[in-house]
Amino acid sequence: MMAAGLASPFAPATRSAPGARERPRTSPTSGHAALALRIALMTCAAVLVVAGAVRVTVADQARGWLHYSFPGVPPRADVAVGIFLHNGRAILGVLGLLLIAQLAARRPEDPGRAQRLILVAGELILAAVITVNVLVVGAGLGAYGARMVGADLPHGPVELAAYALALSIYLQGRRRALPAAHLAKVVAASVALLALAATLETFVNV
Repeated sequence: MMAAGLASPFAPATRSAPGARERPRTSPTSGHAALALRIALMTCAAVLVVAGAVRVTVADQARGWLHYSFPGVPPRADVAVGIFLHNGRAILGVLGLLLIAQLAARRPEDPGRAQRLILVAGELILAAVITVNVLVVGAGLGAYGARMVGADLPHGPVELAAYALALSIYLQGRRRALPAAHLAKVVAASVALLALAATLETFVNV
């Protein structure tokens, strides 16, 4: 999963030595933004590694597997809504796991076995979906080069930001309770970015 290699956001706080000046604490928003940025950068790096490997080894075969024709997207509002709903399913899955984790974190007793199994299974599915998407996007970039880059702009980076926000709020809240206001703010930002990405994909072409 993308969480591998990331510094844990759940490390216990340490107390300052007597008389020492306490450093200002990082706000949840700034810490969350930094984590989302790291997730986005790690995703981009993984996609570029796959793209480079495909480019120098199996670019012709990849084009045969993918069969991308780049027909474009009809500039209609219903198409934008359809793209938003389709892409939103992944974020809904992440937010569903986050809801289960937050309910468990707010219970005084340990979560039940069924709850733990659901979280583990959900994280495995999430990791598989992320891996498949990285491989497919990377293969497309390696096989089609600049043509694929043009097809992914300008909506691609905005869409990645939406997913990174959703993943980072999950990583922050999978084992500890988060303030409801912070959760609402990040979820709203993620959904808004996804809506913007769908609009750009439909009405703006590079």
